Amino acid sequence: MADARRPHIWGLVAARAGARGAAVSAADACEVAVAVAGVDGAWLTAMSDPARRVLVHATGAKAAELEELQFALGEGPCVDAFASGTLVLVPELGAAGWRARWPGFAVAGAAAGAGAVFAFPLVSGAIRVGILGLYRDAPGLLNPGALADVLVCADLTRQLVLSSRAAVDGDGDGAVRNGWARDGWPDDHAQVYQATGMISVQRGVGLEEALALLRAYAFTHERALGEVAAAVVERRLRLDDDDADEPAK
Repeated sequence: MADARRPHIWGLVAARAGARGAAVSAADACEVAVAVAGVDGAWLTAMSDPARRVLVHATGAKAAELEELQFALGEGPCVDAFASGTLVLVPELGAAGWRARWPGFAVAGAAAGAGAVFAFPLVSGAIRVGILGLYRDAPGLLNPGALADVLVCADLTRQLVLSSRAAVDGDGDGAVRNGWARDGWPDDHAQVYQATGMISVQRGVGLEEALALLRAYAFTHERALGEVAAAVVERRLRLDDDDADEPAK
């Protein structure tokens, strides 16, 4: 069935790119996933590990917010889908079971307007390259046909993400191509990664624990993750001891 669906989905992706007058991109596959699934929005996140996660494309502000909430809180369907390598389907985000599983994201995501969230890992053999996430305003399952179509979209997205990174890896002039930096990652969260590295050195911990400390500080002080990261990078804030409220000397 997937083989029969693939030409149709690829045709939709190519048509969308043609309408833009541009080469086919992973963003086109992300947009087509919304159409074939009958959902309200989607996002594409590239990841190499849980501490390195970058939003590549979002269909709108709400989609971007739902992705950012998971990045900031360190929990949610996309986090679990990446860790397990299997899809995570949440037909009713406000249900008690999901609130128990993700006490931060389930509440914040529902408050942001998501009734249902669906996370599809982009897997290439043993390598996980990212997540395709979808949301629906109202709770509800994906019907079998929509699910099959999105699985094809996810596979096409995976191929396009890998192709984009390969094109960048072969470019020796350091320029940005199609929104990707030279190392194959967009720079949307560059300060978060830089701050994570600084905290890792300051505290003598691994990158995942350093990112957890950064998230915890942002959450407990009710500040945006990017704002706290900028303060660390600019040396206005240190998280190298228990009294992190004191400005850096």
